[in-house]
Amino acid sequence: MSKTASTTEAMTPSEREDLLDALLLGEQELAFTPCGDPDPRLIRLVEFLARQAARECYETELKQKEERTS
Repeated sequence: MSKTASTTEAMTPSEREDLLDALLLGEQELAFTPCGDPDPRLIRLVEFLARQAARECYETELKQKEERTS
């Protein structure tokens, strides 16, 4: 998947903070436990990526709708 300039420009300061919080700088290695208590940093990262993907999908759908009505 390629990143466009609009994707990076659309990131809000709070989203940037969420992403920086989810990074592993100076932290212990993430622990993957399929049955149990997942690492909260992993959960924050997944939530961040899900919001970003949903936003990109919504923007794509809006562009396609505009193209059909034009």
